[in-house]
Amino acid sequence: MNKPRNMFDKIWDRHVVAQRDDGEALIYVDRNFVHEGPFYAFDKLRLAKRAMRRPLKQIAISDHYLPTLNRAGGLAGIKDPEIRNMVEQLQRNARDFKLPFIGMEDTERQGIMHVVGPDLGLVQPGMVITAADSHTTTNGAFGAFSFGIGASEIKHVMATQALWYRKPKTLRVTIDGKLGAGITAKDVILAIIAKIGISGGNGHVIEYAGAVMRTMTMEQRMTVCNMSIEAAARAGLVAPDDTTYKFMEGREFSPRGATASSTGSAACFSRSASAGPRPPPSAAASKRPILKPILTALAYPRFKRRTGSERSHGRQAESARIPQ
Repeated sequence: MNKPRNMFDKIWDRHVVAQRDDGEALIYVDRNFVHEGPFYAFDKLRLAKRAMRRPLKQIAISDHYLPTLNRAGGLAGIKDPEIRNMVEQLQRNARDFKLPFIGMEDTERQGIMHVVGPDLGLVQPGMVITAADSHTTTNGAFGAFSFGIGASEIKHVMATQALWYRKPKTLRVTIDGKLGAGITAKDVILAIIAKIGISGGNGHVIEYAGAVMRTMTMEQRMTVCNMSIEAAARAGLVAPDDTTYKFMEGREFSPRGATASSTGSAACFSRSASAGPRPPPSAAASKRPILKPILTALAYPRFKRRTGSERSHGRQAESARIPQ
């Protein structure tokens, strides 16, 4: 009889290239986002005289060192020479290694890389996604295994399009009930962290499930997954559904004809926790811990939620081709 698998297990199994006796596996990487920081990954490739294994699977995006104001002057307008060099260096590296590049002049598409990816439809359910930023976990909102890696690992992905990685455990967090007025997605994840602790997700991928998650927008789910790292988790995941596919529909690199798949039963997970209203006595069979703070109606002011395109500072079409 086949062992039941959760969503993470299914993604993992589809990406394993090789398995070592010490427990680490070589996993294929579908997308690797690169910002200005890990420049020495490019330098190491040059020293080793190695080419990119699949350059069009690497997406170079300027975001960590760009100014947020006074961009009209372009690169010349960046007064700090060290900062300007970091920005120019990424542009040169992208050109030399033939990477798709989204830079400062691309005013319609440039933005924070873990927001640009979803905005362009580059982040898709079932993918393995890496980047040199711990908050790459944001993209788990789309049902992707998305996580941050270091510069030496970035080099490995660039050279091989794969990464040695030890399979994490899984933790399912179920958030049921209905949120009180003024409660935001950030309140939800902060309450979860308060419940499981700042190291509660250590060594785990957290899958968020339940009625509250199903009613969230994609931007709200991205907020929850973004802060999985604050619970020391390797990544956060939300099963894709109609909300996911509606968000992706019509975006530049979104696929066509996507369908939802089952996330798996609670028996598939290493651990589980529940976050929602306390069940009535007649339904007391479920004894999982209850998370109450997120249902407390706090007096938070209401803010207008920005759309995905507004959050990414806009993007302008560029000649670089980014493939499926």
